[in-house]
Amino acid sequence: MAVRGNNSRRALRSAALGLLMVLPLAGCGTRVSDESIAAADGSGGARAAAIPTDGTAATTSTGTTGNAAPAAAAAPAGVPAAGGATATGNGTVAAPAAGTTTTTTAAGPSKSVGTTNGAAAKTTGAISSGTAAGAAAGGGPSAPCQKPLDPVILGQTAPTSGIIGLSTANLRSGLALWARSVNARGGVQCHPVQVYQMDDGADPARVASNLNELVFSRHAIVIVGIGIPTTFPGARQFAERNKIPFIGGDLIEPAWFSSPWLFPQGGSALADYAGAMREAAASNNARTAGLVYCTEASICGVINQNFEAMAAQSNLKVVLRKVTSITAPDYTAECQALKSANAQMVFYSVDGSGDGRMARSCRALDYSPPVATAALAVSEAASKDPNLQAQGVYLGTGNAPFKADDVPGAKEFQEAYNTYAAGSSVDQNSMSAWSAGKMFEAAIANVYEKARSGSITKDLILEGLWKVKNETLAGLAPGMTYNKSAPPTQNDCYFTLTINTKGYQAPKGSKATCFKGLPKGF
Repeated sequence: MAVRGNNSRRALRSAALGLLMVLPLAGCGTRVSDESIAAADGSGGARAAAIPTDGTAATTSTGTTGNAAPAAAAAPAGVPAAGGATATGNGTVAAPAAGTTTTTTAAGPSKSVGTTNGAAAKTTGAISSGTAAGAAAGGGPSAPCQKPLDPVILGQTAPTSGIIGLSTANLRSGLALWARSVNARGGVQCHPVQVYQMDDGADPARVASNLNELVFSRHAIVIVGIGIPTTFPGARQFAERNKIPFIGGDLIEPAWFSSPWLFPQGGSALADYAGAMREAAASNNARTAGLVYCTEASICGVINQNFEAMAAQSNLKVVLRKVTSITAPDYTAECQALKSANAQMVFYSVDGSGDGRMARSCRALDYSPPVATAALAVSEAASKDPNLQAQGVYLGTGNAPFKADDVPGAKEFQEAYNTYAAGSSVDQNSMSAWSAGKMFEAAIANVYEKARSGSITKDLILEGLWKVKNETLAGLAPGMTYNKSAPPTQNDCYFTLTINTKGYQAPKGSKATCFKGLPKGF
């Protein structure tokens, strides 16, 4: 995969941005390196945009990128690309505007990475213009492609800089990994994938600007794997106002299940949180629960509002709910209150760096209750915090754990990672974005005959999405169902990750557990 872009250097966002952070977004996240993905098979034609893990802004070389290899997923001839330039039919891609990465795939022999039929296609030669060239003898959505058809353009915005970006950057690299893998197999129903990825720094104004640029300047017909943990309302309004499908993303908010234009790729947020509580209680014979939640983010209030209902799913008695601030340097008072209330397990609803400070403060009082929180909030780096490891952390997630390898979907993820990014940082955000890409694949497979005989349009994507019924993505998701002109069917199932002194663990593999009676999305 060649990743092209010229991100301008931005100043580190003010610490005040931390006041917008949602529940447990880790403060020291890392990611699968885009450069590693590109370099794994020598396909990196241009220098990849490097997102550092220290909170500074990414920089890349400036100027216009060189010609992509002939099979690169370029925009169709005459369609304006980044910065108002055009991308010609021979694969030349103009340099994107600042803050944008274009993910394409260079030509060359493809590798099989766990496809349904094990077949891999070569993507050499010119891109056709939406003819039946992609159709294969034998038919079926898994049949190999004869030639690539015209590319399909996808967009993604997510915080990949600033404080939140330290936690969520792997949403970007996870989607890039999926794009590299699917293009190596001939694209989505023979249409190479081109992904424009933009950093928004968790700034609502930048999210709106990015979405406008992706849809109206770069001609993305769908947004995939979006990261909007603190900017959800504005992004949702954009999707509904412009009738643009959003397929998958962080799933932090319960309201992912409240709009017909949002298509979550996994279980609901409250199921994730209640699931983490259930696993912590069951593994430690806990009967009482406490909550520490922040004042700065709306999701913290949502968790507080629904904490009794979530605790009831595990017959836990709530003994304390205590408000705090994610900016507090120390949580001794909160830990003392939890200890005095005899909270046998605690839900941390603060940012990721706060998780570590909370654990340190509690352990200083000889109080080490097991911790429950959301899997998407804890990055690989945060998972190595010795205080959190000593307490034991239980994480709920809407998709199969990235550590699992016991179902076909998980095996495919592992094979792609080992092929294109072996040794690079990876966390549950990687799996979330990968699963969003797989859901896009599943939707187009539902309309494969039309996709292989013409262009992939927004209407065709919607037709395919509305046919998604009980889709498990080969074990990566609980059964997902979407509805025409109505919100998706709420899925109250979760998967389990844990953190102990050995790091991340997936004790139940890709087995999902489901609830009944949780509050609905709002």
